[in-house]
Amino acid sequence: MEKNKKYEEVFAELEALVKKIEDPERDLASIGGDVKKAMERIKWCRAYIEGNQEEIEKLMKND
Repeated sequence: MEKNKKYEEVFAELEALVKKIEDPERDLASIGGDVKKAMERIKWCRAYIEGNQEEIEKLMKND
């Protein structure tokens, strides 16, 4: 996953993957790759959010 991507971009990719995964027309065997990609994006989003929480907490302590 690229580090210079914006949260909104990665979240939009995640939403698109979820839509594909939830498609009832798709064969269960064909969604494995999409599930893996979705998990990578979830991990990226969590790290991004956690990183920002730490930064906000640091700023509040300096006040």
